[in-house]
Amino acid sequence: MRSPHWHPVTAEMGYVAKGRARMRVLSPDVSLGEYELGPGDVYFVPRAYPHHIEVLGDEGFHFLIFFDQPTPGDVGYRATATAFSSEVLAATFDLPERELPQFPFTPQDPLIVSRRNPIGAAE
Repeated sequence: MRSPHWHPVTAEMGYVAKGRARMRVLSPDVSLGEYELGPGDVYFVPRAYPHHIEVLGDEGFHFLIFFDQPTPGDVGYRATATAFSSEVLAATFDLPERELPQFPFTPQDPLIVSRRNPIGAAE
């Protein structure tokens, strides 16, 4: 799975060569687009739209990614969660601090993360 992230100043276009995946894209109006991708599909994500790709099936997912900038810049949720204090996160999610999970410090987001939940499980 390509973990949730966004590119602040870069649009992304991709071409699927092999496999199937689900992509979710969050728009500024907070609507969520969900797309199932397969071989031969092309997708486009406007700059600064949060998105992720989840592999469907066991055959893997191979795709080519193109950016409209030489250095795409990438801000991921995993590193973002440890960049803010637990007090700020608790207020953001309207939870007591003691109910927040203990996020591991992540100085740099990994490009690919393993899938831990079965496909289609409650999210």
